[in-house]
Amino acid sequence: MKIVITTDWYEPVINGVVTSVLTLKKELIRRGHEVKVATLSDTGHSYKEGDVYYMRSVDMSRIYPGARAVCFPGNRLYEELLGWQPDIVHSQCEFSTFAPARRIARACGAPLVHTYHTVYEDYTHYFSPSRRWGKALVRGFTRSVAAKCDALFAPTDKVRDLLLGYDVACPVFTLPTGIDVERFRVDRRRGLWLRDTLGIPQDRPVLLYLGRLAKEKNLDDLLDVAA
Repeated sequence: MKIVITTDWYEPVINGVVTSVLTLKKELIRRGHEVKVATLSDTGHSYKEGDVYYMRSVDMSRIYPGARAVCFPGNRLYEELLGWQPDIVHSQCEFSTFAPARRIARACGAPLVHTYHTVYEDYTHYFSPSRRWGKALVRGFTRSVAAKCDALFAPTDKVRDLLLGYDVACPVFTLPTGIDVERFRVDRRRGLWLRDTLGIPQDRPVLLYLGRLAKEKNLDDLLDVAA
């Protein structure tokens, strides 16, 4: 199949969406599919690197750190993607690149599927003085996105149930986020050496959190459990 993946975030940015997209792309190619990625450039110009199309965009970091808005469409890279005639368009973000994803899908007669990576209910403290109002906004926004898609993918059954609770207009399927387990294989001898170096008993469980210090990460719960 010919698959276009659209995403607001891509290399060299490091976050969960980028990691998921890279893993998905690698596995699809390994299984014999052709994949092109449409994302945002960090300049006012469009350019292409291999199978990645960087669309010109403008800085929107006042809204969210690192956010950008696509200057769409009207450039040769967009026309090139249309000419490629993808069989399916897989959107990864609900904001800047969702509109291009929808237009590419409609122009090519291809299904538009979307992965719901972020539970925005956990982010209401960023944009609403009331959690109840914030959840209502999230529900309406999610229903609007779903109404433009042929299917939604949820990374867990919990998120799937949440989306079904929003009464979205398209089918919802659980599709767990892929993990490249080879990246996490650690030489046991090195692990023993690290424990000795840090003064951690060999039989003591170790829990590592690697991520942003933010309310939606629920680190207070993690600390309570650890205590």
